[in-house]
Amino acid sequence: MKLKNYDYYLIILTALILFAIGLVCVYGIAYYNYLAVSPQWTSTIQYSRYINDMNSYLYPFLVLLLLTLGLCIPKRLLEQDFLIKFAALALGATLILTFLSGIGNGLVFLLAVMIVVQGFVLIRTIKKNEALRFEKEGYAGRLGSSLLHLGLVILIFNFMTMQGSSFHLLIFWAGMIMITAGNIFSFYPERINALLH
Repeated sequence: MKLKNYDYYLIILTALILFAIGLVCVYGIAYYNYLAVSPQWTSTIQYSRYINDMNSYLYPFLVLLLLTLGLCIPKRLLEQDFLIKFAALALGATLILTFLSGIGNGLVFLLAVMIVVQGFVLIRTIKKNEALRFEKEGYAGRLGSSLLHLGLVILIFNFMTMQGSSFHLLIFWAGMIMITAGNIFSFYPERINALLH
């Protein structure tokens, strides 16, 4: 079953998800400032409850965002029907893992799957694989799209799992470099293509 305007719907869905994440963040900031009237509140059980509540509000939108990023895999690499089934399977496995071992483990599983998938796409893009067909034409635009997707997933993974690790800052900057380079390549593809030739 081929969806008409598949890419258009993905763009709309991604924009709505990012908007929802923004609303949760604004609510979290406002609620934090309201609670911060009491200087010692971060030492109370209320702070732990606040963190858990914010994580639970954000969780479904992060899962949806990761699934839409997985569906943004270039055409021809995987068929559209397969991508939709893959996303449904990944969502099912994530929900089962979340139910069995908690939100954190469910999200880490989905992040790991998406890092592998987006890393595979980036490698194929760097190698100029002919099987890949993006919405944007040209090597720089394709590379920019791949870098953006992988960089975003790496940043989420880093903040979810690596905060206590000595590699936290290194992985953070790797993700930021990917996103920055991805933006430059995506917004200025003609100039980058001219430099590469």
